[in-house]
Amino acid sequence: MFPDATHRPFPPGADAPAVVLACLGAPEGDLNAVRSLGAQGIRVIVVAEYEQPPSRHSRHCAQFLHVPDFSRHPQRLAKALLGIASECGTAPVVFPTADPDLQALLEVMPQLGERIRPALADAALVARLVDKARFDRLALEHALPVPRTLLIERMAQIEDIVAGAIDFPLIVKPAQPVAWQHPDVEPAVARAKAIVVETPQRLREIARMLAPHGFHIIAQEYVPGGDAEHFTVDVYIGPDGAVRASSCGRKLRHDPPHVGSGSYCENLRLPELETLAAEVLTRIGYRGVANLDFKRHELTGEYKLLEINPRLSQWHILTTRCGLNLPAMAWRDACGLPAAGLPPRRTGLRYINEKNDFRASRQYVREGELSWARYLGSLLRPGTVRQLAPVDDLGPALRLTGAWFATKLGRLMRLGGTRRGRPAPTLPPVSAIFEEAEDPLFKGR
Repeated sequence: MFPDATHRPFPPGADAPAVVLACLGAPEGDLNAVRSLGAQGIRVIVVAEYEQPPSRHSRHCAQFLHVPDFSRHPQRLAKALLGIASECGTAPVVFPTADPDLQALLEVMPQLGERIRPALADAALVARLVDKARFDRLALEHALPVPRTLLIERMAQIEDIVAGAIDFPLIVKPAQPVAWQHPDVEPAVARAKAIVVETPQRLREIARMLAPHGFHIIAQEYVPGGDAEHFTVDVYIGPDGAVRASSCGRKLRHDPPHVGSGSYCENLRLPELETLAAEVLTRIGYRGVANLDFKRHELTGEYKLLEINPRLSQWHILTTRCGLNLPAMAWRDACGLPAAGLPPRRTGLRYINEKNDFRASRQYVREGELSWARYLGSLLRPGTVRQLAPVDDLGPALRLTGAWFATKLGRLMRLGGTRRGRPAPTLPPVSAIFEEAEDPLFKGR
């Protein structure tokens, strides 16, 4: 579809398409970016490293390009973006939506130059934010309100922590987004965004698993408080340094519980937290879209900054539905267009990721923190923004449902053939049709 590009810069213009990157493991971010941009009449091209991302089936996706495994082979991404620029005759505005595709884009940006327009802050600053060890040094330089943090690079440091450098329980997380993803690492650890570690013994176990791979462990002081003490602030800062928009959300349920991404969230007004988020970004000279994660200390009421994501959040569609379309703002600035007026801002809406929240709710119910009656009430609550099945964009949900039925049918036919003592009827492998083996909709993150 997209031929190789000639190596020439393209002039800025208002006709630039928005290219949304979709990597394995985080389908919410790209789907929500496609919906936010497409709702404003912006032409959206999805570039994905797997064949059936949910965003491909959105009515807002104008074109689709499959670039296998581009997060591990960024040159494939570079070639695809050059091809898109050549066909369109202008530099596309590129939106990373998760850490792996963000890092791939950072790697190829120097060679692409003006042939793309990344919807990113300064590349050097972004690189410091995505590496949690470098972010800790940045936080110290600018006196950001982060919990006490240590980078673990050798086993001896484990004993320093056990001796009282940081009190238990504590949080451990990978220094880089995919640093723990190795076949010999316990799956719950390899997939983890963060882990609550209760005992020195568990900390030693995790360190021994990761030692052959260079540790890459960040240990952080645990901020007391339940899951509903986690807040996020979506912010857009224009090229002139002015805060154009900010919106606060609270994570009511997480997937996985206590340490994961928000699966059931609410939008609310917290002016003091939005002001704090803007001050943090101003101190470090940030421009563009950012998502800041905070946790409120349940005893002191102080907000502690956990991380700054230099990209769209996974559930920023809630911010869009509240009247602040951050991807569209970034696209307009990248195209050199004047800022559009903002509609009246709404609050009180909630967001639910139906699949992830059901998975998380089962654990909350087992732990006694949630009842099934309350869970059902959240499903039926008016003013809920649905991730998979919004009434105005049902394509991704229909695709998921079809894939689920095809999977079940294939398994039943294979089982029936085995029980009758003859070879099972042959169907095209479901994984080949629907990419079940790779599709993050079919497995936990």
